[in-house]
Amino acid sequence: MLSLVSPLRVIKILAIGYALLVVLGLLLYKVLTGDIATWTAIRFTLSGALALDLILLTAVHFMWKWIWAKFPKLNALLFPDLNGRWRMEIHWVGTESSGTVSATATIRQDFLRLSIEVASMGSDSETLLVVPKKDPESGRPLLYYIYRVVPKKISNQAGSSYEGAAILKFESEQTNCLRGNYFTSRKTDGYFVLQRE
Repeated sequence: MLSLVSPLRVIKILAIGYALLVVLGLLLYKVLTGDIATWTAIRFTLSGALALDLILLTAVHFMWKWIWAKFPKLNALLFPDLNGRWRMEIHWVGTESSGTVSATATIRQDFLRLSIEVASMGSDSETLLVVPKKDPESGRPLLYYIYRVVPKKISNQAGSSYEGAAILKFESEQTNCLRGNYFTSRKTDGYFVLQRE
């Protein structure tokens, strides 16, 4: 979800905040002890930087789901937690035929990464790129999704792998639904509907 916030702005805010804490900490140390050695200042600064790194790594990789659950306003402010299994309907239209396929999508999300894996009776798909965005006008969450479909070789008509792209719109937290049009390199297109299980 870091792509929704400017990484340079986050780094700048953290660097300024950390610099202020170091200066305040060193001033407090000098007031309490009357003297501060250069090595003490360096050790204080580096140990603080290490502690900050560990806190950020823990928050980004392990605690973000707990933070999102504790502060549900983050779902609307930044981006909703989409982790989990989703029932998926794939409405497809080819040059000579059309149809609907049922599938299961598994969305894995943390603060830095997002992936969607889709499994159906005849194929699996893997994520090439997923970019979370917010609609600039409505603030509605969107996913720009590029994927590769790998047909299962269970029949002579299985074909080779192909790529596709979709823009999925998150309906609302009440419905837990993602919807959107897609197109593929096989010159087919259609509509995805994902409902959280």
